[in-house]
Amino acid sequence: MLFVAVEVEQGAIMTAWLAPSPACAEMVPDPNSKGRFRFSASMKPDSMDRWTPFRLEAAELPRRILARLAELEEGPASNL
Repeated sequence: MLFVAVEVEQGAIMTAWLAPSPACAEMVPDPNSKGRFRFSASMKPDSMDRWTPFRLEAAELPRRILARLAELEEGPASNL
């Protein structure tokens, strides 16, 4: 799952969180009363909220996405 905070006027990514879907499912297992799942994370650099391990600066995001795609391509079949 990819979550981004965008500076709207310039359309620039300020901070992003790239979390594997299973981790998101564990951390937010149930929808709220409106049937929605909520993501709430701090953008503060010194924050230690539960999403901190997945937080990225904008410059880190492309490399991290490519690395994650490479892991998915390898998949379980490559371990045979």
